[in-house]
Amino acid sequence: MGLEERPSPERTNPAAPSPSREQPDRESREGEEGPAWALIHLVEEEGQALVEHLNELRWRLIASLAAFLAASVYGWTLVPEAIGFFKESAGRLIFVAPAEAFFTRIKVAATIGLLISSPVIVHQAWRFVLPALFPHEKRVLRGFLLAGALLFTAGLAFGLFVAYPVSLKFFMSFGTDGMRPAIVVSRHLGFFLGTTLSFALAFQLPLALLALARLGVVDAAWFREMRRPALFLAFVIAGALTPADAVSQILMAIPLVVLYEVAARLAPRFERPRPGEPPLDAPPER
Repeated sequence: MGLEERPSPERTNPAAPSPSREQPDRESREGEEGPAWALIHLVEEEGQALVEHLNELRWRLIASLAAFLAASVYGWTLVPEAIGFFKESAGRLIFVAPAEAFFTRIKVAATIGLLISSPVIVHQAWRFVLPALFPHEKRVLRGFLLAGALLFTAGLAFGLFVAYPVSLKFFMSFGTDGMRPAIVVSRHLGFFLGTTLSFALAFQLPLALLALARLGVVDAAWFREMRRPALFLAFVIAGALTPADAVSQILMAIPLVVLYEVAARLAPRFERPRPGEPPLDAPPER
């Protein structure tokens, strides 16, 4: 009896994908390459970049705060000299509250610390915005920072050596034998800061006006048209920044008018170029 030949069973390859499994995989890959997944990847990348920027900002703020605190600690050692300077200028100083002398010393130390640490704070801010600037923007901003530092120093020196002694001498001259001054130390500190730091801030006026000209907000013709109103606004600004006395206002209004005229003369060089004209700070074509 012969053996019947049976067909050998077909061997299946377990590694070969079945048609039913291959179709969903292809659809999932096509879905990952679609616009929705591209948007998700973009959001993830932008979120990661935002986290990196926030982390850098945090460290910049920590460095600025550390510099301010260290400079304030050093400023505490200079407080006796500052109080001695006030005493030589105004005479006998008093305080009318138990904690007034202590908090006045803290304010003096913090003011000295802010002045000493201001270069570090400006440097940290500059390093933070530097990667986002174009080369010509870096040159313009670097020039503005240098000019701002010079004007701040000039305003501080003008307030310290001109406005403060002139105003103080004028008001102290009204004392008589029957009416002797007894100046409260905290109020005198406010008067001193009002006639020094306010001038340092007011001397930034040309930079603010030239920045507006650079942004295209104003032009040289606007400076000529606003010359008379600027004279009135100079006294308004002086009244807002200085103590409530006419002497300090006049001493600030005069430099403001002069600085406005300087900005008006420089405005044509800082105007935004018209369409088709190369910018003033653009590199020369070779």
